[in-house]
Amino acid sequence: MQGRSLDLGSREQLLQRIKHLLARVEALKEIGQAIDRCQDLDEIFQVVDQLAKSLLYFEHMSVYAFEHMSVYAERKDSGRLVTLFGPKLELDEAAIATGIIGRALKSGQPLLSEESGAKLGFYPCAIVIPIENSEGAIGTVNFATSQESAYAPEDLHICSLLGWQLSSAIRHTGTLAELKQLNTQLEREKQQSEELLLTIMPEKAVAEFQKTGEVKPGYYESATVVFTDFKHFTKSTKNFTPEQLVSELNYCFSYFDRIAEKYNLEKVNTIGDSYMCVAGVPVFNPTHAIDAVLAGMEMQIFMYLRKAHKLKNNIPYWDIRIGIDSGSLIGGVIGKKNLTYDLWGETVNNASRIKSAGLPGKIQLSNSTFNLVKSFFDCEYLRDRQDRQKRKTDIYLVNGIKEGLSIDPGGILPNDDFIEFYLNLHSETDIIPPFCKWKSN
Repeated sequence: MQGRSLDLGSREQLLQRIKHLLARVEALKEIGQAIDRCQDLDEIFQVVDQLAKSLLYFEHMSVYAFEHMSVYAERKDSGRLVTLFGPKLELDEAAIATGIIGRALKSGQPLLSEESGAKLGFYPCAIVIPIENSEGAIGTVNFATSQESAYAPEDLHICSLLGWQLSSAIRHTGTLAELKQLNTQLEREKQQSEELLLTIMPEKAVAEFQKTGEVKPGYYESATVVFTDFKHFTKSTKNFTPEQLVSELNYCFSYFDRIAEKYNLEKVNTIGDSYMCVAGVPVFNPTHAIDAVLAGMEMQIFMYLRKAHKLKNNIPYWDIRIGIDSGSLIGGVIGKKNLTYDLWGETVNNASRIKSAGLPGKIQLSNSTFNLVKSFFDCEYLRDRQDRQKRKTDIYLVNGIKEGLSIDPGGILPNDDFIEFYLNLHSETDIIPPFCKWKSN
């Protein structure tokens, strides 16, 4: 997942736009399927008349077509304007030729009245889409409303797809291929909308949102939260221009995103220099703690190499701090105007506190995480600390993968024994572990 940290003021607008676009894409697919079953032009336009309201608001809808469906550039007879919905328009051939209908026929492109500077009769706002056979434009489908500036470029784009559907249905040859191409484009639009949603919430939550329009909160009995930040970040900002600061944060967090995805972690959010992700949410993962530590190790190595490069070139650098805790938590979407997916619980708070009190360049674990990963990793007892309830909790440092489970003396990469041990924990799950393709030679 990438770019989760959208401006809060734009989240609700983005979600509403995506939800509306998905509904329109589904309506287009329904219209296309209905048109495909039609036997003649009358049936096609009846389908459009019945279903077009789900695509676009309009007070008038009409069709302009030439007798015998001749091509505009070669026509020898006048066309006929048939009103399908709303008040009937009376336009003579001169008004049609010089107006928005004529311009759409000549250009072969969908037109928006405000962009073209031409009205449709007495309607100040209109969209006109040409329909074509294999030789050229043979007519138009017209939508109009008395509300000024009612239509936007996105409406024009949706209507252009409708025009493509109609043109494909009318053509006697190549129809199936063009409809297939249209459906591919619709699927691409739907995929783009889903990708936008994935910048805000996990995949499972996206599926629920698309189906029901909401995301119910969930309780997760066992998960692992990872927090990172950069030591002395605030003081270091004076060494960067605004462009350099944002560019460096984006570079680091984008790499963290790839690491999180690799180990089946969900990125939750970023706040300032703090990065938060979680393993085992929203789908339970029996190796959530192991995956979290592996992800933390890769983030640690990345920042170590980044620091070495910057020191060599006398450039300001950041030391990462990583805190990890395992336990129960709650996840869900909150807000009405500004929606966001978030996590709550003592596990979240404890991981954040461990991170804030952590040593630069080190990964620190709570006792609960240590107990889940101690068979895989070499961990060093550091100290105990008190939580807000004055309870002592042990803190451990991660030194690397255990000797005998790593292919290198630094304990960075897992060997075959590690992988086999790990995969045994996944024997009854549908999750694809990151090690399925990792085999040492």
